[in-house]
Amino acid sequence: MHYLIWGVAVLVLLFIVGNTESWLLSWLVYFIALLALAAITVVRRRATVVSVSRHVSHTQAEIGQPVSVDVTVNWQGPSGPGWVLAQDGIPDSFRALGSCGELFIAGDGRDSHYSYRMTGQQRGYFSIGPLRMSTGDLFGMAQTNVTGDDHTFLTIYPKIVPIPPLRIPSNRPIGDARSSKRIYEDTTRIVGVRDYLPGDTFSKIHWKTSARLGTLATKMCEPSTSIEVNIVLNMHYGDYPPIDTVAELACTAAASVAASLLDQKHLVGMQTNGYDAIWKHQPKQAPMPIQLRPDKGPAQLASILNALGRMQLSSTPALSTYLTQLHSTLPWTASTLIISHHLSDESLLELDALKKSGFEIVAIIVGPGSYAENARMRVAALGIPVAWIRTEKELATLEFWQPGRYE
Repeated sequence: MHYLIWGVAVLVLLFIVGNTESWLLSWLVYFIALLALAAITVVRRRATVVSVSRHVSHTQAEIGQPVSVDVTVNWQGPSGPGWVLAQDGIPDSFRALGSCGELFIAGDGRDSHYSYRMTGQQRGYFSIGPLRMSTGDLFGMAQTNVTGDDHTFLTIYPKIVPIPPLRIPSNRPIGDARSSKRIYEDTTRIVGVRDYLPGDTFSKIHWKTSARLGTLATKMCEPSTSIEVNIVLNMHYGDYPPIDTVAELACTAAASVAASLLDQKHLVGMQTNGYDAIWKHQPKQAPMPIQLRPDKGPAQLASILNALGRMQLSSTPALSTYLTQLHSTLPWTASTLIISHHLSDESLLELDALKKSGFEIVAIIVGPGSYAENARMRVAALGIPVAWIRTEKELATLEFWQPGRYE
């Protein structure tokens, strides 16, 4: 459109020249036409010898964490006098700390740089870009716009809310971490015996010592706090209301629980039926489910947070189907922690089947409303410890209620 306007203007001037006898006006029109032609040629050439690139300081960040972006304008050959405007694109949910674009004067052949910072305001998997470049001449006669195809992907982690140490029942008979708090006992580490007390199981009786003393004696085992927890995050869209806040609360709860358990030196894994946003940008590959085997340490927390940052609601599979698929792969020694807003009849039947098969099941119901309250009551009726988290603030006082405490 810019070139069309100039073409029409030159034709009009040439028509005027053809109908006038002023040689000065004729030369002026010819000079403007040549100048416009030269400007168009130089600007088009500049667009082929100038490129723009981007470097991002982090590809994963927390909510509100500043991320530095460095943009370089590369001159790959003579470009002639003029200007170049580089403009980077950031998602709407990001806040830029400084200008995302900058204007440069062309002609010296040296690379140009500028930097800005940005912060993500919500969890997600975001595309930074594309880079847009506009270039023109100093007289405003020609301009060319070029849009790059380079994108940088940035994962924003869910928020972690500090929560109190969790007491989760476990089938794991042998712990890994020694502790002064007698939460679980490692039956392989006997540190002494004591007198038998009513309620001690036969497996705890030290029979050799009992025979020697002529009275029952019970083993005293070394305390251990290590347990194994599999977080199963339900991200089936049919189990969540249309508003995004409840699904976000589920991701925040999963991240907070994982961080707390890993801080206690427990083994933590995660499975989810949600959709991994990374597959949107890899259309030639079939989506793969997220299944992180139980592990511990900072690297495991980073893997869980990275997966939760990319997680989106999915149409398939439903939680009941997903639990059926997981039944044969879940380790018996691990406790299974279900996080969801709503639980269908089929999902509750699968939870009951897992419990009757010997698995330790606990549940966190997230979000307000009758669906969540109903899910809490029905889970408790199955004899499963459950917590109901209606708001993010309630995560700070997370506690699993034992069945029978509801009226």
